[in-house]
Amino acid sequence: MEGQIELLDYLKSLEKDGFDILDYIPTGHANAVTRAYLCSVTGLDDRTVRYAISQARREMPILNMQDGSGYFIPDMNLAEERSLLKRYVQQETSRGKQIFWSLMGARKTLRNCGIDWRDVS
Repeated sequence: MEGQIELLDYLKSLEKDGFDILDYIPTGHANAVTRAYLCSVTGLDDRTVRYAISQARREMPILNMQDGSGYFIPDMNLAEERSLLKRYVQQETSRGKQIFWSLMGARKTLRNCGIDWRDVS
């Protein structure tokens, strides 16, 4: 859309201004913050915060347990939090495998139609 900045370009512009979502995500499960809180303190909308978190996760583990407490960086000095990180990695690995296998029928159908799904054209 003309005149609109892409989300990635916007986040890159924030990085140039020194913005880092990690500055707003605390260490320790007991200190977890909600995404609504992150939106409030950063002034960013929910989608942008989710994207910033997904990018930051490439460098730092950011957990969001299913207990509703919110986002946090595990405190690796605590055995319980090391265990949470291990469980998170196992959970996300399983999720990734499930997504991969759920595409098997779609890949098979494309192959049967002579279409290579890896072709970028």
